[in-house]
Amino acid sequence: MVPRVAAAMWRFGIAEAVAYRASMFVWVLATCFPLVSLALWSYLAEEGPIGGYDRGGFVTYFVAAFLIRQLTSAWVCWDLTRQIRLGELDALLLRPAHPVLHHMMSNFAALPMRAFMALPLGVGVLIFAGGGDPVAWGDVLRTLPTLALAWGIVFSIQLAVACLAFWLTSATSLYEAWLAVHLVLSGYLLPTSLFPERFAEVIRVLPFHAALGFPVEVLTGRLTHGAYVEGIGLQCFWVACFSVLAAFSWRRGLTRYGSVGA
Repeated sequence: MVPRVAAAMWRFGIAEAVAYRASMFVWVLATCFPLVSLALWSYLAEEGPIGGYDRGGFVTYFVAAFLIRQLTSAWVCWDLTRQIRLGELDALLLRPAHPVLHHMMSNFAALPMRAFMALPLGVGVLIFAGGGDPVAWGDVLRTLPTLALAWGIVFSIQLAVACLAFWLTSATSLYEAWLAVHLVLSGYLLPTSLFPERFAEVIRVLPFHAALGFPVEVLTGRLTHGAYVEGIGLQCFWVACFSVLAAFSWRRGLTRYGSVGA
């Protein structure tokens, strides 16, 4: 029953992504800041490598960051917050499938469309920039599980924050504050290895880096096998932490949601 329902939700999510492809393309363009960082850092690296990155290394890193950002995105925070505030959650609660499954499949189904839109832009930047360092197929395969776990981190964080809408009127503002910190500490604006060494060591165990910088470093072949295994373990830890937090907030929030007659 559940696989059939999930498959139906997947098909609906794809249809929705295709129907709103114009707005999705705008969203893709709005997340292309790594390509701006690429121009800055590749220019600075023309006089010599910076923190182990030469010009080609920066090109590859920031194009990878842009593409991985598209493949690990979610927006359940905004959708669920609106549904709670306006009472639209009622319709989802009456369905045979769990509302979280609905949001999960809806968000996940849109990722192929985002990748389809982002890939030509990333390739175009590589060509315009004169190419970057080559990426090995083995690193591409090693990146796949890190992408799934990174998406799980992003989705579970957003779900946990969205559940605060059961008590707050502006839960999305909290996530936007989280996102501001994420942009700095995740490797989105610059590789985390360029921070001071002790600060970088702290950053690399936080969920921000696990959700973006770690998959980028795996894809660009900058991690040893030991660091890869450790990074996978950290990703699993953060997925578990935020999933438990989201599940607890959901159960407590539904009790309040029903008690006020929404």
